[in-house]
Amino acid sequence: MNVGHDLSRIIKFATRDDWAEALHDALSDHVGAAMEEFNLEFGEIGDIISDHYTGVLFGCALEDLMTRRFEPDGENLVDDYLKRRGWNEKAPTKTYLRALRDSAMSLYEVSDIVPGEGFAARDLVRGGDPIRIREKSGSRTPRQWDRIAV
Repeated sequence: MNVGHDLSRIIKFATRDDWAEALHDALSDHVGAAMEEFNLEFGEIGDIISDHYTGVLFGCALEDLMTRRFEPDGENLVDDYLKRRGWNEKAPTKTYLRALRDSAMSLYEVSDIVPGEGFAARDLVRGGDPIRIREKSGSRTPRQWDRIAV
């Protein structure tokens, strides 16, 4: 059973003229300082850390962009995409996009890991009690007290 969501259409949409600058700004917010420090273009990062991790960095910036609202009217990438191209997406993908839109990235401390099942995550920025995350593949690599941005 495929539980992933195909985000290729919204990725393409985010590179269009309407959203390209906002995507560039989100990428710059996430990796711009490192690119400037080492005199790199985004495409060159894969030569250093691998294309896999370049994709992870891009995905992080894209998901961050999906949560942003722009003034004066609160414009949002996900809302614009669903309004213009949502007819082309399956219901689970639309639900996933809306959930991303309404999420907030934060820094979490990982504990109580059960590989293949999940872990507890405590929000280090906003505080509160740890929450239990059910995640099969994502619970296999973290170590006790790791910090993750999600």
